[in-house]
Amino acid sequence: MNKSLLWVVGAGMIGLVALAFFWMPPAGDFVSPDSARIILFHVPAAILCVVAFLAGGWFAWRFLKRRDPMDDARSAAANEVGFLLAIITTTTGMVFAQQQWGAAWSWDPRQTSILIQLLIYAAYFALRGSLEDPRQRASFSAGYAVFAALTVPFLIFVLPRLPAIANSSLHPKDTLWTRDGLDGYYRAGLYSAFVLYGMLSFALYRMRAQIGCLEVSIRELADRFNAHHRDRVGWNLVVSDEAEPPAEGAAEKSG
Repeated sequence: MNKSLLWVVGAGMIGLVALAFFWMPPAGDFVSPDSARIILFHVPAAILCVVAFLAGGWFAWRFLKRRDPMDDARSAAANEVGFLLAIITTTTGMVFAQQQWGAAWSWDPRQTSILIQLLIYAAYFALRGSLEDPRQRASFSAGYAVFAALTVPFLIFVLPRLPAIANSSLHPKDTLWTRDGLDGYYRAGLYSAFVLYGMLSFALYRMRAQIGCLEVSIRELADRFNAHHRDRVGWNLVVSDEAEPPAEGAAEKSG
C-alpha cells in the first residue's frame, strides 16, 4: 500500500508543478506576480506540519498514559514528518520572501516563530539520540513531545497575530480565509496541493511508524531471549558464553 501511495503522490506532485507553472496565472497584486504560485507548496506544508506535531504530542501523551512502546514509535514518526514539513515551509517561505521582500530572511514574526518551532523539535531529536536505554528514551521523549506540542498553537497561530507583532509583519494576512483572497485557479490548485501533501505525509508517517514498531518488536524479542522467557524466539540474537557444554554421551554419539 505504501509503495502504491508513494507512486500516486509522486505522479501527483509532478502534476502539481505543471499545474502551478502552466495553468495558474500570475497574481497581479504581488511585487513578483509569478512567485505567488509558491503558495501551493508553502501553505499545505505549513498547515500539515502543525497537524503532524499535534499528532506527535497526542501519541506521546498516550504513551505516558498507557506505556505502550508502539505509541512512542508513532509519536516519533509524526514528529519526524512534522519536522520535514516545517523545513519545507521555511525553505519555500524564504524563496517567497526573497522575491517579494528583497531578502530571504528578515526576522519577520512568522519566520521567527517557525524557526523557534524548528529549534524546539531539533532539541527533541537530540534528546532521543542522546539516550541509549529504549525505555528511558521513550519516557523522556514523550514528556518533551507533549511540551513541544503545546507550544505549536501559540507559536504558529497566536504569537504572529498579536497586534503589536502582526503590525510589523510583511506576511500576507488572512489570504486563505477571505472570499476574495484567492481566485478560482488558486483555490483549485491549493485544494489539490492539500490532498497531495496529506497523502504524502500519511505515507511517510506510516512507513516510519512501521519501522519504529519493528524496532520495538525486535527489542522485545531480544529481551525475551536474554531473560530466557518461555515465549522467546527460536533463533539466537545473542550468542551466550555461558552455554553449558554438551554431555559426554551426546558428544560421543555426535562423533
